[in-house]
Amino acid sequence: MPKTGAGDFPRRGPISIPAVWQHSRYTLRDILALVMFSGCGVLSALVGLGGWLDGMPAALRYGLGFACFFFLIVATGAAFRSAGRRDADIRTVVTAGGDATELRQSRRLWLVLVALMGCMTALMLGAAVEIYLNVPSSFIPGASAVLGGFGLYCLTFLLAVVTGRVRRGYIRLSINGIHHRGWSFESFLPWTAVVGAIPVYYDSPTVLVVAHANTDWSRRPTARIWRIDRLPPAPMIEVDCRKFAIDAALLFHLLAYYANNPSTRTELGAEAAIERARAGDYPPPTEGIPAP
Repeated sequence: MPKTGAGDFPRRGPISIPAVWQHSRYTLRDILALVMFSGCGVLSALVGLGGWLDGMPAALRYGLGFACFFFLIVATGAAFRSAGRRDADIRTVVTAGGDATELRQSRRLWLVLVALMGCMTALMLGAAVEIYLNVPSSFIPGASAVLGGFGLYCLTFLLAVVTGRVRRGYIRLSINGIHHRGWSFESFLPWTAVVGAIPVYYDSPTVLVVAHANTDWSRRPTARIWRIDRLPPAPMIEVDCRKFAIDAALLFHLLAYYANNPSTRTELGAEAAIERARAGDYPPPTEGIPAP
């Protein structure tokens, strides 16, 4: 549960961006994909409108439904590629193990993703029911069965969200270690196992909090079907900066500061950690992983 929040942070001085990260938000492929899906959305709406004018009300219903689906795909892609600026998503929380400094994932990205899956579920199940009701047969039509099966599969995602098996994630830093709740997994590393933090680029800015290879690494998937993000193959916390509501450069410097400097971890879970984030008071990290 939240203990304190940081509010909207005032403008800090510039925080250096790791040299390994590319500076461009959008590639040509990204732009072409967004344009294509936007065009599909407009075309779907126009086709639906044309069908409605010709006396087919179902055409408008599904035309607008598919337009919504394509526009949500565009919104999801834009939310992934838009740099975070919500430093207020750094806060202090009370946990069973004591106070912790929490870094929350993007609410906007999460809501758009859930809306996308909700739209797909409604389209598939709605089409399945409508086909079944309009076919004069006692048997279930093949198209209705296929669409209904896929719609039920999508519905399991929404059920996983309702039950909390799939959810908006966070990172919690405490004096004991670093706990990462992804969309569909949980992972914990004690500070005694952590070697340091480094920036990498896996088609997007990423931070790796690396641990010793033989460490006791606690991790588990939280969902059986919808494992929409993956645990890394070795003991580490892999932070995809696109999923967080925090500026990527600030996120890296914050994680590197506490991962690379054991003596600073006493302020985690306290107002001092929030004040440091507010001020951007992080010395430039050393290159690579510090020597033990």
